[in-house]
Order: sequence, then structure tokens, then C-alpha cells
Amino acid sequence: MASNELTSAQRRYLKQQAHHLKPLLQMGKDGATPAFGKALDEQLAAHELVKFKILNNCLASSDEIKSIITSLDAALIQKVGHIYTVFKQRPEDSWFTLPK
Repeated sequence: MASNELTSAQRRYLKQQAHHLKPLLQMGKDGATPAFGKALDEQLAAHELVKFKILNNCLASSDEIKSIITSLDAALIQKVGHIYTVFKQRPEDSWFTLPK
């Protein structure tokens, strides 16, 4: 699901669902590595809606981070400071019913 496929109502719903979540991953000085992409993909498969934090010593640009997210076929829901919220809906057994 590409990020441009989500409507504003769907983004708003997902932001509400993510409000109470804590970041599950941290991106540190190694930056946007394939290992981080793999860890993010595993968390998305388990939780569908994931927050991750960019540490102060991370040298990765926001374009590199966004390219990892799009390579996983996930949607960037929001970025607040150093916290990214990402969503990737499972084809079956999804926990989220997105509004139309």
C-alpha cells in the first residue's frame, strides 16, 4: 500500500490509533541500513502500525528513511520530530478496518 493510496480520513484514523504507541525501533549512527529495513518489515508484519525513533547521532537523511519505507510497500502516516509512524496492512487478518 503506497502512501498516496491512503485518504486523509484513513490517515487521521491511523494517527488516532498510533497515539498511545511507543517506538518499537531506533535508528542510530549506522543509519538506513538493510538490517534496519528488515527489522522494520518484521515489526510491520507483526503489528501493522509501528512507530520508530531516529536518534540524534543518526546521519541518515529523511529521503533515505522515506526510501526504506516505500521499498517495504508501507505508508508513512506521520513524522513528529524524530518519531516516524508507518503502516502496512496485512492482506488477511488485519487488525485495522480503514474508513472509506
